[in-house]
Amino acid sequence: MIGRISERFDEYWGFIKYLWFRFNADGVARMASALSYTSLLALVPLLAIALAMFAAFPVFRDLRERFQEMVFENFVPHVGAAVQEQVAGFVEKAGELTAAGIIGLSVTAVMLLVTIETSLNVIFRVERERSLMSRLLVYWTSLTLGPLLIGASFSLTGYFASVGKWVADEGLSPILARGVPTLLIMVAFGLLYFAVPNRRVRPLDAAIGGVVAGLVFTAVRAGFGFYVANARTYQTVYGAIAAIPIFLVWMYVSWAVILLGAELAAALPEWRSGRRAKEGAIPPRRRLEIALEVLAAVLDAAKGANGVSREILLARTAVPEHVLRSVIRQLQGTNFIARTADGRFVLARDLVSVTLYDLVQALDLGLAETGDFERMPAAWQSRVQAMIEAADRSEREILALPLRELLGETETRRRAAS
Repeated sequence: MIGRISERFDEYWGFIKYLWFRFNADGVARMASALSYTSLLALVPLLAIALAMFAAFPVFRDLRERFQEMVFENFVPHVGAAVQEQVAGFVEKAGELTAAGIIGLSVTAVMLLVTIETSLNVIFRVERERSLMSRLLVYWTSLTLGPLLIGASFSLTGYFASVGKWVADEGLSPILARGVPTLLIMVAFGLLYFAVPNRRVRPLDAAIGGVVAGLVFTAVRAGFGFYVANARTYQTVYGAIAAIPIFLVWMYVSWAVILLGAELAAALPEWRSGRRAKEGAIPPRRRLEIALEVLAAVLDAAKGANGVSREILLARTAVPEHVLRSVIRQLQGTNFIARTADGRFVLARDLVSVTLYDLVQALDLGLAETGDFERMPAAWQSRVQAMIEAADRSEREILALPLRELLGETETRRRAAS
């Protein structure tokens, strides 16, 4: 019995370590920073669109104020009325904009959705992005249907809260008041993980990610609110603008929690199948495989003369960011690829004149790259060295296939299969 419990504990602890490893390797902290900045720009447009949707349907018009209160109570705890009043003022003024201004606000809102989709595609190892029409459909659905679902949930919550006097008599009103927002957050996170990545996500995995992220979000919100309510240091330092840094920090923490839930939903199938990235050194064959995938992606991008981005390479290779960075560093150091001024990768050598043997040597995977013998007795060295040189000559002959030919054949088979 104790042994079984110990095995389960080791398994769960191993998964937690793998989740943390994945969280860091994917650069979630950097993603959360980008999303926080984009959210700051998109907050007013998104609220304006949501409130406009409420106004368009008479049944939801009375929910406008309640919706704003819900947003700031659940997403910006204890920052006072300053931020809420300012944002509400901005939203009201948004209704006076011209057509060009409305288009600009809409573009800003879409920028946030694009950043969210890109981040989730990296986390879920999406190999191919949606088509433009498909992305526009998803964005439009999110911007229009989302507020309506929230309005429906408010109406439903009010209905259940008013059914029978036993709700108040039994003391369930506080439970509903606290539980329903958390439940809505869980559902929203689960739908985000299920619908946004351009790949099949098991509903159970998305639900687990949503529940865990929702619980963590609620706990962090309570802790954040307690700190802000009791610690006055920030007011001493920032004075009248104290709400601004608190708002920014909270947005960053919120996105970090949301992306943590995404990492959990994405890691569950990997853990079940045993296809988890190992910490430490990359096996030689895996390093060669990743290098070939990188070169194939850069070769495909060369047809358009634009290069390939790091995000696309992450999606295509389906490896943690630090693993890809290590392979890219070797390919750059041996002049297989180069990085442009805008951060994209292009070919630096003609793959027609470069063989698979050259790539193996560049990655330090060949026998000839084992280095000098430090402790081997002199009587062995000459004989072992001669055998290694003979094996290296054979390796050179066997791996003399030009990379352009190899990658071209692979691409042809891939297209035929699809």
